[in-house]
Amino acid sequence: MKTWNFCKNGKSLKVKKKTTNLLPLLFLIVLIFAASPSMGQDQENSIKWDELGSGEKQILAPLQEKWDKLSPEKQNRLNNGAMKWNAMSPEQQKTFKQKLQAWKQKTPDEKLIIRNQFQRFHNLPEKEKQTLRDTYGAFKNLSLDEQRSLLIQHSKKAG
Repeated sequence: MKTWNFCKNGKSLKVKKKTTNLLPLLFLIVLIFAASPSMGQDQENSIKWDELGSGEKQILAPLQEKWDKLSPEKQNRLNNGAMKWNAMSPEQQKTFKQKLQAWKQKTPDEKLIIRNQFQRFHNLPEKEKQTLRDTYGAFKNLSLDEQRSLLIQHSKKAG
């Protein structure tokens, strides 16, 4: 994980690379694991295929044949994911698809590193998580030239 130190408006900020863009990856991972059928689950609280909205049915159509075999929990996660997808703007969907494509191109080792970093972030106290989010937000609010300059400064220090 790379760390950048910089000052803006008299505040010292640290930015750690690779803690970014993890939420879409988590969304993807949840969808992937949620799609696997579960055997022997109580179907009492399941969602019937016919109860899904038309938009959700369209997205979940590849799962229609095995929908009844999924646990109620997985059905709910998939349905919620489909609703979130439908609520995204076309630009957000495009961005998500690009991130998904980038994820697919990563090696198993790179994916493991990202999962471990996500787990470390997840285990941080909420105050530290918020500090990282704020710092990254401050970094992203810099001009591209300022961001590049910081990255160059950091690579010289790290090298």
